[in-house]
Amino acid sequence: MALVELLQSIKTDLYGQYAQAADLEYVVQDYVKFVRHEMKGRSYNAYSAEMTLWLEEVESLYDIPTLQLLRKLTLIELMKMSVEVTLQPGLDKHLPTSAIDAVRHWFQDLCRRIREAGDHEFDNNDLFHKDLAIAALNMWPGNFICHYEPRPLPRRSIFSCGIRQIISAAQVLISLGNRSQNMYEVHVEDRRLTPHFLQDGWRDFYLEISERIESEPGVGGIFGKAWFWDASMKEHSPRMSYLRDLPEAGGALFFPARGVLGSDHIALDNPRRRRLYEAGQYTPTESIMIWTREKLLDWARLERMKSE
Repeated sequence: MALVELLQSIKTDLYGQYAQAADLEYVVQDYVKFVRHEMKGRSYNAYSAEMTLWLEEVESLYDIPTLQLLRKLTLIELMKMSVEVTLQPGLDKHLPTSAIDAVRHWFQDLCRRIREAGDHEFDNNDLFHKDLAIAALNMWPGNFICHYEPRPLPRRSIFSCGIRQIISAAQVLISLGNRSQNMYEVHVEDRRLTPHFLQDGWRDFYLEISERIESEPGVGGIFGKAWFWDASMKEHSPRMSYLRDLPEAGGALFFPARGVLGSDHIALDNPRRRRLYEAGQYTPTESIMIWTREKLLDWARLERMKSE
């Protein structure tokens, strides 16, 4: 079944199963407008003040099952609009096929979850925020470990890294020029950790996004922030050193982020790192990775030559 028909079929099923679905229609349309207009250009989890107030009001009006239904219906409406974007004639001349296929695959899986998964999958949490952004194509899904969204490079963050790296930060900004305002921020998809979190999965993602960037001359490259890019990981978790070594070998730069992560951070789920933390020998710290367009595309060309 084509995606357009599948989405309409799911909407019809939900309206048949839940009497309150029709009463939510106007709320769904307001939700869609907020996501498509207020959230466009923002990080997927950074809601505007107006949208936050609206969501708080909505959540005060309905019980949890009704809110979960509202989120499902909103996802369906957003996907219906976004599918039309992927069906535009000639789109494959402007974007690589991998980018269009990734959207369709993610939408197919999201449709499956709306039909089959428990309602807890549609709680108001980080995973739902990612689904919401992807459904609106404010964020693009990858076929591998990460999604990506168009964002300006956060200058304040890289210039707060300490005096020793300010020169490197300035050089990056100079080399990027105006394209620093048009980059892709990458976000790990927590529902795809195995096997994509392994070295081959990251390599495949970087190759995939390099295709996208090659088709968009105005995009300056990629960046992201993560605890596993911290330089200390080579010492404390050497088996994970590929996470930094892979992009670093291709010319990516890393800058320590400000702030210390708490004792409940995911980095401390590992027993060895937890012991080191409790002994005062390790503190989870995030680093910002910046991989400029030219360096990323050069790396990708070399990687493809190795595979020939």
